[in-house]
Amino acid sequence: MMSNDFYHTFSAALVAEIEKYFPKISVRPQSINNKAPAPPYIVYKIYDDYDRVLFNDVENETFDLHVQFKAISNDENEAKSLGHQLRKLFFLQQPEYDLLQKGIVAKGCDAIPPVDQYLDVDWQFTAGADYTFEVQDNFTDQTQTGSIASVNPEFNIKKGAES
Repeated sequence: MMSNDFYHTFSAALVAEIEKYFPKISVRPQSINNKAPAPPYIVYKIYDDYDRVLFNDVENETFDLHVQFKAISNDENEAKSLGHQLRKLFFLQQPEYDLLQKGIVAKGCDAIPPVDQYLDVDWQFTAGADYTFEVQDNFTDQTQTGSIASVNPEFNIKKGAES
């Protein structure tokens, strides 16, 4: 996977899949201070990152990222239905294949507890998916930039050193 901007690239790959299969629903990061779109919409958050899978890899490292997706609606059944679909999405054949091409594999998914709250004028219902993704980055160690092109040994042998 991925560029120097690892988390943006990772998030963009997941959002692209959601937008492909939920084309009429807005998707945005959870921790953003903009006005919420009209419901239903989906928010996501990488809440626990860099859970190492293998010990001491640096280059092309494999690790787990934990991402929560929440479907938010003012209709309880709509929120539950979207949450149910989100829990299946990244295991479906085409999304799974698309993500694999980017070094991302969905390892597991759980439901999130519903959080219902009454806002100023209406109810807001939440349902969703708590995913663990295994990710491989394409990081390479750039600290040793040179390579040995040739070796030219010099021997300092003095004639007559024996005497």
